[in-house]
Amino acid sequence: MLTNQRGNALLTVLITSLVMVTIGMAIISSTIGGAKRTEVRETDIDITYEGLKAAEEISSKLVYQLQPTRELEISTLTPANINSKVAAFFQSSILPSYQSIDRIKCVTIIDVSGTSAINLLGDHCTKSNTPDFKTFELDYLGTNLTRVYEILIQTKNPSSEQGKVEKTVRKRVILSPVPSFLKYTLGSREQLQLNGSPHLVGNIYANSLGISEEAYYQLSNKQDKTYPAPFPSVIGDLYTSYNKANYEHMKSLITSNQFYPLIEPPKVKQDSQFTDISFNETYEEEVSKVLESLGLPMRNNISQTNIMSSIRTAFLSNSFSPALVEDGILDENSQGKVKVSGNITIRGLQYSGVDLLVDGDVNIISSSPMNIGNIISTGNVTISNLDREMTIDNIVAAGRVSIEANSPVMLQENIVSFDHISFQSQNSTSVISGNVFSGRNLTILGDANDPSGENDEIKFDSVIYARGKTSISNLNITGKESEDGTNNTGELILLSKGELLLTRMNEFQYYAQEKEKNELRLLPDPAEGIKPLQAFFYTDSDATLYGVGSLFYVNGGVFSKGNLTVNAVRGDVDNIDDANQISPSNQQEKLSRFIVNYNKDVLLSKLDTLPKVEALSLISDEIIVE
Repeated sequence: MLTNQRGNALLTVLITSLVMVTIGMAIISSTIGGAKRTEVRETDIDITYEGLKAAEEISSKLVYQLQPTRELEISTLTPANINSKVAAFFQSSILPSYQSIDRIKCVTIIDVSGTSAINLLGDHCTKSNTPDFKTFELDYLGTNLTRVYEILIQTKNPSSEQGKVEKTVRKRVILSPVPSFLKYTLGSREQLQLNGSPHLVGNIYANSLGISEEAYYQLSNKQDKTYPAPFPSVIGDLYTSYNKANYEHMKSLITSNQFYPLIEPPKVKQDSQFTDISFNETYEEEVSKVLESLGLPMRNNISQTNIMSSIRTAFLSNSFSPALVEDGILDENSQGKVKVSGNITIRGLQYSGVDLLVDGDVNIISSSPMNIGNIISTGNVTISNLDREMTIDNIVAAGRVSIEANSPVMLQENIVSFDHISFQSQNSTSVISGNVFSGRNLTILGDANDPSGENDEIKFDSVIYARGKTSISNLNITGKESEDGTNNTGELILLSKGELLLTRMNEFQYYAQEKEKNELRLLPDPAEGIKPLQAFFYTDSDATLYGVGSLFYVNGGVFSKGNLTVNAVRGDVDNIDDANQISPSNQQEKLSRFIVNYNKDVLLSKLDTLPKVEALSLISDEIIVE
């Protein structure tokens, strides 16, 4: 029997053709959709770039107007008018520049310094009045020019064919009358020499830069040696002044693989806004303020002879207290204001708040609790606290101030010495809450022999000025705890006219885990026993710092107006005499023994006692794309 298959064959061909057409249309549709998605993605990238570029351009224009003779120069600003001046600058110089740009929908600036966000230009940006702006609740806005602003830029896609794509770029900036050195993790106005492998988190500054794989250190017999190490690591940018030769040299260092290979090298940028400080002028101004608050006006004539005369005129021109002194020893039942002519020794005080006004030297040797008021002396002040806690308000001395703390000493106010200041903490923790002014050298040290680990510590919440050399060694420095004791909120800002030496901090101590675990910042785990120094250090001279035998870890910054040299290696160092046995390759992926992690919180505190400057500084903070 014969069967006609031609009808079935035609049906098969038609079905096959339909399937192929459907698949083809699906492929074409998918291709078109993919192209559309790619186009939208490209548009997304383009408008994000426009927003980021606008944020940087606005910041640059703002920096320019902060300079002397410009629209926002510091002499024209007050705490009452700074916001209106900034708003006027935006209205006249910023908004017109972006009104004609298709991809910029809106620009505004928001003050987040206080307890609530304030849009300085009105609520014309759709996201400018949202409640998610972080505010800083600064409590000195009525007396200081520091302000925290958010520059907000909303972008848009002008082409409806590419989809509705919008982005919001938010850049936070801080305007503050602070010295430029406080903007940097590490820096030098002259030569910054990085030997070995320090780790720096934040921006650094250098007029000129040198990099070496050899870290220098000293043996116990004072012989100089070198230790091979990986190159330095920097998580931030490298800034320099406008000098073509230096700029090109730094760019060549970046491109010649002279930085730590496991992270991206820094970008080279220029800081044309850098402002130096006037150390002597600020020192005398701050000392005068402290002395005047105690009834010792100096009329800006700061000298040892004048302070002795001022003390005698203000406090010692009438009756003394001879009955309270026998054989040069003060009666422990003394109370109130004690005025003494001649040198005295105090071995104990039964009453709290005794003021010691002495035309001579003051020697305190204590083995019982004491709560002393002010100590004001035309001579030297020497304190040895052998046992129990001692608290003191102000110390003013025409001569030296020497403190040896075998038990805690709590300095609640200021120290002013027209000679040297030395503070030694031995097997104890002391606290300095006020500011310190040394007319000559400053020495802060602990016990060099701590067989069971470093247990000498001073907690600071102060600004320190030293007109001579500054040396800190053999102890830990941390911030003073908050009142509830939950965290170390205190800051130390130390400014030295002479050479700065920081050495033997956490000597031969180790990280519990020397392996780098935090891939973004390469910092020690918070659980580590090594306490970072909560501080900013500055010297008008040169500084040399070590992280070889020492373990140097600062939350803050270090800056030198002269040359700054840093020597550092990575990993554990058991014995300084055998230190150079570990190769650079074996140090990679291990934590550095010299770490400076930038802490911008100091920009928002202690402003009243910081050096005066000629212009506000702009400090860039975080930038967010939403």
